[in-house]
Amino acid sequence: MRVKRAWRIGWLPAAVLATGGCFATRGDVVKLQNTVFAMQEASRLQQAASDSAHRAQMVQLARQVTREVGALSDTLRIVSELLRRFQGDVSLWSHSVDEQLLALQELTGQSQKRLQELKAEMEAREAQFAVPPTGAPAGTATAPAVTPPNQLFQLARQQLQGGATGAARAAFEEFLTQYPAHELAGEAQMWIAESYDFDGNKVAADSAYALVVQKYAGSPAASRSLYKRALLLRDAGRVAEARALLQQIVERYPRSNEFLLAQDLLRTLKP
Repeated sequence: MRVKRAWRIGWLPAAVLATGGCFATRGDVVKLQNTVFAMQEASRLQQAASDSAHRAQMVQLARQVTREVGALSDTLRIVSELLRRFQGDVSLWSHSVDEQLLALQELTGQSQKRLQELKAEMEAREAQFAVPPTGAPAGTATAPAVTPPNQLFQLARQQLQGGATGAARAAFEEFLTQYPAHELAGEAQMWIAESYDFDGNKVAADSAYALVVQKYAGSPAASRSLYKRALLLRDAGRVAEARALLQQIVERYPRSNEFLLAQDLLRTLKP
């Protein structure tokens, strides 16, 4: 449009001359040409100014976009850092909880062990000062027909701690034969499973752990046996079965010491 317009303006003096004939002087032609040149220059300057303004707008827009992209990048970096810290804090918290739980289990186990030892000592003293049968010399104590339960349980534990897994297993089995309804029966069955585990007999250990849950579901040993079975199955690559046992702990034993351990292992043990 600008070229076409300039072409028309450039030919304007000739048109005036053609129509005006001798009425137009040379000075008039010069003035007209100067006017045309001035109009062309004004048009060029106006177009240049328009282009410059457009470029300035584009530069300003580009700078604004750059600032916004930079701000967004900073925000994403901050969010990423916060997320990384959060994940680290959660991991540390989970590890700390696990450590505290294991420590609590150890303390609880020690307290129970000490209580059992005290009961065994009381049983031994009762046996020592038992009333002798009629006709027996004075001061003679009667020998019990069977070993008292806590004494027998402690004897089996000592055998297991000393590495005599076979003797310990036999003692725990004798305990279950003599005292099948005792409060420690579930514990005894669990330690039978432990003895097989110590010997490396994973199949027998798994079966023995399963008996704890089947026969002594109300015992504290049930949740521990489920968890230990889950570990055995996990190590054997039977992940789905391990997850099923861990889920049983979460659903059936929410107050057990193994509850948080089962939850944590479920999060890390992918199907």
